[in-house]
Amino acid sequence: MTFFSRRKGRKLDYLQPVIYSACISIGILIGFHINPVEKSRFYQILDLVQADYVEKPNPLELEEDAIHGMLSQLDPHSTFIPAELADYARRQIKGNYEGIGIEFTLFRDTAVITKVMPNGPSFVAGLTEGDRILEVDGKPLTGPSLQRSQVISLLTGSPVSETLLTVYRKRTQRVMYTKVKRGIVPVKSVEVFYTIDKFTGFIKINTFGAQTYQEFMVALKLMQGAGVKNLVLDLRNNGGGLLRESIKIANEFLEKGQLITYTKGRKRRAERYTANGSGTYTKGRLLVLVNRHSASASEIIAGALQDNDRALIVGSRTFGKGLVQEPYQLPDGSSLRLTVARYYSPSGRSIQKPYTRDVQSYRQEIFRRTEESSEIVDSVAKIFLTAKGREVKEAGGITPDFFITDTVNEADKFERVIPGLLKSGLINVFIFDRMRSEVMGANQKFSDLNSFARQFTISHSTMKRFMRFLKEQKEYAHVELGVVGENLVKKHLKANIARMMFGEKGYSMVMNMEDGVFSRIQLALLAYDKQLR
Repeated sequence: MTFFSRRKGRKLDYLQPVIYSACISIGILIGFHINPVEKSRFYQILDLVQADYVEKPNPLELEEDAIHGMLSQLDPHSTFIPAELADYARRQIKGNYEGIGIEFTLFRDTAVITKVMPNGPSFVAGLTEGDRILEVDGKPLTGPSLQRSQVISLLTGSPVSETLLTVYRKRTQRVMYTKVKRGIVPVKSVEVFYTIDKFTGFIKINTFGAQTYQEFMVALKLMQGAGVKNLVLDLRNNGGGLLRESIKIANEFLEKGQLITYTKGRKRRAERYTANGSGTYTKGRLLVLVNRHSASASEIIAGALQDNDRALIVGSRTFGKGLVQEPYQLPDGSSLRLTVARYYSPSGRSIQKPYTRDVQSYRQEIFRRTEESSEIVDSVAKIFLTAKGREVKEAGGITPDFFITDTVNEADKFERVIPGLLKSGLINVFIFDRMRSEVMGANQKFSDLNSFARQFTISHSTMKRFMRFLKEQKEYAHVELGVVGENLVKKHLKANIARMMFGEKGYSMVMNMEDGVFSRIQLALLAYDKQLR
């Protein structure tokens, strides 16, 4: 079964990267052997450096630096991936990894477990949130120079291999030795879905990996089984992923023949992706939540549903990543992701925002956006028309139909008030170490998430204890939260307690409720009837 229609003959396209790479490699080798005198300046200089430089150079480092320098002259998304990082890059796409099934933060030079995957290897071994990992197979995992990459390297490995962990459990003040058998740990991209009210369902997609469509359909069928008439698709902070998965999801909302997206490139023929008519949610109200961290595949869905007048886009302007990368595997295990085309929305808008060779400035542009600067961008943007004649703008990314303040990603807010606090993991460590009695009490008092979200509050005494805990940390010894900082901490304490008790669904519901997102959704649903019906 196919989920979209495309031009025929595409099967051969999958071989193009291999054919291109082989031809280029063979051409270079033949050229060197036939006419070595005609080497490019780059290779002439490389030969001279290797032959006569005052110190012995590292040829691999020279080569990689040259590659990065060359790609920096192209666009911000053409990327070289060294062999040692290739597995991590593949893991992001394939939807699972080989490891022990935990998330962690570094606190006081030690890896502290912040999440144990349900039914994963660590869960089976009896590890819990708050445990400190001191050693892995006798190798120390503490110290001022400890890096996240070291922890990941020691904990990941081939499935069914066993590792011995030395763990300190803070609440019992015991050191334990625990054997954990590594396994295939799924990385769910659709972990959160629930009903906001009797008629409105909510589905959050974290990324577009190999299993995303399958996971999404499970959530959608459950929402439809619950009788929802309205659906909210949350793509905030979703940086993209596999195009095919986003195309299949967009297909679920569109009628046969409606255009989803198309691509154009200098050397690539235009590709059109259209709905095949098998969609299962083509009539009900549909809202798509986006923010400045929604990119690539997320923007393709948002643009397709906006231009076909199928959904209202709600939130803030998206990132603006509309370049198509083709992966090229190199013989040494490294790979190249080369931009070969651009994405366009059905109305003809280019999704890509402007860029220069200053990659850092390009990435930081989203943090310089304000309501005022967005209005300036929008005022000079090119106008396009949706299927029903509504005006939409080409302003770099997808401009929402209904604006709401971006509340999901608050790192910049925390940075202004309490620099580094959100990334430090201290909020979670405080919950594990100092709030055990409150969490146990909440578990006994609140049997369901809705009552917890509406009734649980962070007390004044808890905040006083948090401030004492914060001042115990050298870098925060003199910090004062103020009203804004205190409210931020309260919200994140409550949301992370909800995560401990009810999983990711609990975190999502509390954050959305505390931020007033649900009330804004109700207003957007009213706007839907006015604009699209």
